[in-house]
Amino acid sequence: MSVTTTVVHSGSVGEAGAMYSRLLVTDPQGPHGGAMLLTCELRLGVADPAGPVFPVWRSDDGGRTWREHARVADHLGRGNRYQPVIYELPADLAHLHRGDLLLAGNAIPGDGSTTTIALYSSRDGGATWQFESVVDSGGPALYDPARTSTTTSIWEPELVLVDGVLAVYFADEREKHRGMLQVISRRASSDLRTWTEAETVVGIPDRYRRPGMFVATEPLPDGSYRAVVEIVGPHEVPIHWRTSRDGVDWGDPAEPGPMLVSLEGVVLSGTPNVAWTPDGRGGATIVATARHSWLDGHEANHALVSDDLGTTWRAMQLPVAAVRHVHADASGYSQAVRWNAAGELVQATTVRNAAGSHDVVVAVVAGDWRERVGVL
Repeated sequence: MSVTTTVVHSGSVGEAGAMYSRLLVTDPQGPHGGAMLLTCELRLGVADPAGPVFPVWRSDDGGRTWREHARVADHLGRGNRYQPVIYELPADLAHLHRGDLLLAGNAIPGDGSTTTIALYSSRDGGATWQFESVVDSGGPALYDPARTSTTTSIWEPELVLVDGVLAVYFADEREKHRGMLQVISRRASSDLRTWTEAETVVGIPDRYRRPGMFVATEPLPDGSYRAVVEIVGPHEVPIHWRTSRDGVDWGDPAEPGPMLVSLEGVVLSGTPNVAWTPDGRGGATIVATARHSWLDGHEANHALVSDDLGTTWRAMQLPVAAVRHVHADASGYSQAVRWNAAGELVQATTVRNAAGSHDVVVAVVAGDWRERVGVL
């Protein structure tokens, strides 16, 4: 039983720190045979006419070694700057087939004047990418959580395919006229070209709590779906838990859902992610992560684990050791935990380095991952 840790990208002096480490484990029975892909936002290449690109790295040994596989440039000529997410199609969709890949992210020009969620596809395992369409466009890339805020940005896409329809969930600041600083919106498409009007999935009309960063699971063994959402406003930036029987209806948008807290009192905080793995008994083990956690009033480095579909949670130490700070540090920002084709736990995260930037780091836990990471 051991942990293999790899620095996939070393952040350099003056580089905008890496965030949104997004990890995909392809279907072991699919065309890519369990290969792993990793992307994140780096905001590099600003001198290039195409602006920053979304890097894509690939691993064919379960996450132990990585190589650069592609750089996804912005078809719109603005720069692929923020919040990429990478997704393998579990079924055919429009002109694409099961196993083809999608990548969505926020294209933003150098002056930050607009935010645009753009969608790309790959039919060759992520080596090359083609522009599909613009999902939605919002106002300038400005963050202002104040009650008096007038910002109209859109952020943080998430992709879910259900019954031949691709849903894109995103944080949406354009509903302030309804008394909501930010909501989770959804637009959907069956042809990857035309999109439904935005609908509110989570929205709290109090001009204080800002739902953000909606991340959903693939269907669980019972056919249901789960999702995590951060609630910005409270100091702890708590993570809340959503349930859908069909992957479409997530309940009353005004109800954020129960807050994630472990039996030990550990609370997750900010920029969540979630995934599940079979438990060997026909059920699922779910792991939820966040930028950091709170334990006895102090920032900590925990994930939460559930064996009963999110009814109860236990805390575990994440394999990549990192000091977490609420302010002036993006370590762990929207980190990911997944399981490779061999069933080993893999964490992709970012860690602040001596250059004042952040490294992109991947850890693979061999053996009994529960024992190794210390489920409390």
